[in-house]
Amino acid sequence: MLLDEENGKSVVRTEKYETAIPVKLTASRIQVDFHLDPRQKGLLWYSTYQVQFAGDYSFRNDSADPQTFCFRFKFPAQKAVYDGLTMQVNETKISSTTDDQGAGGQAAVGPGETAVFHIAYRSQGLNSWKYKLGDGVAQAHDLNLTMRTNFRDIDFADDTLSPTAKQRTADGWDLTWRYSDLISGFQIGMTMPEKLQPGPLTGEISYAAPVSLFFFFS
Repeated sequence: MLLDEENGKSVVRTEKYETAIPVKLTASRIQVDFHLDPRQKGLLWYSTYQVQFAGDYSFRNDSADPQTFCFRFKFPAQKAVYDGLTMQVNETKISSTTDDQGAGGQAAVGPGETAVFHIAYRSQGLNSWKYKLGDGVAQAHDLNLTMRTNFRDIDFADDTLSPTAKQRTADGWDLTWRYSDLISGFQIGMTMPEKLQPGPLTGEISYAAPVSLFFFFS
């Protein structure tokens, strides 16, 4: 509220300011499904996979007024495909805009209301996949990430967290990362199994063949 002087009279003006304030998540429920589909090019095999991602993130409007919340999903990689991208708030689809960095949208949430932001998409990748908790050391409250694979030879990179629970399935694993209050600089990820590469092996055999032939003639 501002008090101005106009033509010798006091005039009261009310101006509205908008300020962006980060909102903490109260809970995260994430489901990741992997389908490994190795592809061969020439003599080399590549660990290509398809992934289906769905995340539900709970948050709360602690203010006494309705607020407009802005959501931003940063693409894990720019040179990738994101099919069926869906963004919802309390099961209501919100319109989204995209650029070369990610997708975003807005939704209004009532005073004191708890809401759930849902995002889902299908994509594909090569060799490995990671879920980034944040930049540097990050904090996550009530985190539950479930990962399903159609392969049994699972592996985790050195800078990733091991699952807190795992269970075999008919063709792979059900893996779970569950934390009540997590503070960590590590991420959650999966390293895909690799097939034996016939190309390098054939090259080594070909390289060693003249030596074997020399001993044969000797």
